[in-house]
Amino acid sequence: MPKFPNFADRIKSLSGSIFEKYQFRMKEMGEKLVKLHIGDSYLSPTYQLPVDDLFLKENPGYNHYCNTFGIPELRNVLVEKLKADNYFSNITENKILITNGATNALNISVQTLLNPGEDVLVLTPCWPFFFGMVRMAGGNIIEAPFYTLLYQEQDLNLKDYLDNFLTENVVAVYFNTPNNPSGKVVNKKQQEQIAQWIQKHDLWLISDEAYDGMTYDNNIHVSIGSLPGMLERTISIFTFSKVFMFAGLRLGYAVSSKENITNLNKVAVHQLYSPSTLAQQMMVKPVKTRYDWKDVFVSHSQTLRDLCIAKLSIPVQIPEAGYYLFFSIEDFMKGKTYWEIIDRCIENGVSVAPGKEFGSDFTNYIRICFTGEPSERLEVGVERLNSILGI
Repeated sequence: MPKFPNFADRIKSLSGSIFEKYQFRMKEMGEKLVKLHIGDSYLSPTYQLPVDDLFLKENPGYNHYCNTFGIPELRNVLVEKLKADNYFSNITENKILITNGATNALNISVQTLLNPGEDVLVLTPCWPFFFGMVRMAGGNIIEAPFYTLLYQEQDLNLKDYLDNFLTENVVAVYFNTPNNPSGKVVNKKQQEQIAQWIQKHDLWLISDEAYDGMTYDNNIHVSIGSLPGMLERTISIFTFSKVFMFAGLRLGYAVSSKENITNLNKVAVHQLYSPSTLAQQMMVKPVKTRYDWKDVFVSHSQTLRDLCIAKLSIPVQIPEAGYYLFFSIEDFMKGKTYWEIIDRCIENGVSVAPGKEFGSDFTNYIRICFTGEPSERLEVGVERLNSILGI
């Protein structure tokens, strides 16, 4: 059973890139090295690319394979970002792995940490695809309703509460703050309780931080991996899909100890080798300039949140972060089944996400995204939802 600090059995049979052990010596050789080791062309594309010519000139190698851990330029600026924004004090380039979005990072984390038949404690509501990742690795899911409960009980004793869901077979916990879909931000004091509980039981922690940077009303997001004793037992996962507004780029990154990152890379190279070199080059400048534009985007998102809440006729919990409102419609179904309501939404020109997908305790909930449409269309969608629910 690979509780911390052991890895899944499949990792023992995997090696990283066959060139990884020579990388330092190859780099030392510089231009003296004649590179005959990798299947690549020395030529650049001869066809026109829909990319600025100056950008291509400033980023040689954009069309070539890159270091499977990520290009040094991006990992270097992320070191600064993680120290400044996420409270990591001891982060270096070799503790970061660039991935194909947070989805890829989560999947390789599960494959690295979980043996078939073992349990993952999943705090819910949560991002639906994580359930499938655990099942694909042959694992079992134990759900613990969590984030919506914290809205009601800020002083909940988390160590006692989590004890209710612990089995001998649990090896890892899936933790997501700021939370999708509830918008809950788990504060530092609460995270310290979780961290102590994780350490007490020698568990791994998979920390999904996709909505990093997307907090409202002076709420502060602290990365749990930055707390004492947590870096080596936590895989902290970030993405460029949310606050960086570039979901189509399919780029993210994982942060942990050097040993953990090395083992994650073993899985990653067998799945996709590495993310796009060009995509990584595109994100270097946005990370450097994030303070120039990020607050404007977050402020606008908060304005959309407030507009959505004001127009919605159902009283809802105000999310502390993220893109979503998540609430029960049980009192508004008026004799109709839940799925009849969902079908009516589509028929009347407004789509919502069914709550059951986020956890078995949320079968009468829906999630609506307030950042996915301009304000005018958002208002239309909310008006249609009000009408469907008869309010």
